[in-house]
Amino acid sequence: MFVVLDSPPGLPGSSGWSGAPSACPGCGGRLRWWGYARVRWIRARSGPPLRVRPRRVRCAGCGVSHVLLPASAGVPRHADAVPVIGAALLGAVRGHGYRRVAAELDRPASTVRGWIRRATGRAELIRVQAVRLAAAMDVLLDPPGPVGSPLGDALQALGAAVAATIRRLGPVAAPWPLAAVISAGLLGPLPRTRSS
Repeated sequence: MFVVLDSPPGLPGSSGWSGAPSACPGCGGRLRWWGYARVRWIRARSGPPLRVRPRRVRCAGCGVSHVLLPASAGVPRHADAVPVIGAALLGAVRGHGYRRVAAELDRPASTVRGWIRRATGRAELIRVQAVRLAAAMDVLLDPPGPVGSPLGDALQALGAAVAATIRRLGPVAAPWPLAAVISAGLLGPLPRTRSS
């Protein structure tokens, strides 16, 4: 599953997706549109759940299909939108416990605890990827300094990468969906593997 940016509606020549991969990550073959994945319901911070039906692509070389999940919809295999998960991570960096954050977001405590644990476990991967992209987008940008925790360092680097990307490319997406693309889905669960 790939997390991709939504193209603004009405963009001339737009296929509806930007950032969609053009080559299969497994074999390098050409990807072609191949229908849609199942409908997903994504919970926003407030209001009714959003209905999302992601596009699917299939590799002409190896035949493997991939789902293109719009970044505005969420993180793969999560029922919550990216800004909700981001708010939980920011609350954890501020020193709030997962129960308090869960109560503020009106989400189960176990769900919020899982988000925080997963992001903390991948904090260094997120930080490194974000620092690399920030440097590529703005060569004069100094790397962000430490803030006192691995998760805080990762979120600060992710914020710097989002800001550098928006300065370079313009407002291509809202900050949290852009962060989901920059982190390449590291804010979510590990990809499922098929058993033989």
